Amino acid sequence: MVESALYVFDASPLVAGCQFRVAGESVASKAIASVEAQIPSAVYEEVVTRGGTRPDAVEAARLVQEGVIHVVEPTPGEAELDGLQNYQLGQGEREAMTLTARLAPRAVLVTDDFLALIVANRLGLASQLFLDFLIGRARRGELSVASVQQLVEAVGSRYPRGFIPHSLALLGSLTA
Repeated sequence: MVESALYVFDASPLVAGCQFRVAGESVASKAIASVEAQIPSAVYEEVVTRGGTRPDAVEAARLVQEGVIHVVEPTPGEAELDGLQNYQLGQGEREAMTLTARLAPRAVLVTDDFLALIVANRLGLASQLFLDFLIGRARRGELSVASVQQLVEAVGSRYPRGFIPHSLALLGSLTA
């Protein structure tokens, strides 16, 4: 029996997912429902603690409190992945990559930081953009194509030109 994937979220997709809403519910809440989602403690610190009373920080805290997202502390004495010190990555990205490596091969890093995506790829870590995480949920039938289209459109202002039309085209091919 193959174990299901677990997803390690970096701060950027968590913030984006918590900032935007569809039908009164956060994109993060809808997107992460019924998957195993984890964040390292540095991401919690960045999004929730330093976010204070911002709506995205409050929503992320709620998702953690309700057990939708699990905060994982670094293992005592756990060394950061070799090579990470050579890049200008934040503590959250470094901890997320280290956690993803520790939980491999089951773990997939979800990030919207393009440098983090490139570095994860170079390190051989399974990684994807938040938009691709959403599309994957539709491909696997975990969320309807229509609901994922709504989620993609809701976070659209966070992405450079081209990403949303391409994501919607990919979703459209699932119903063709």
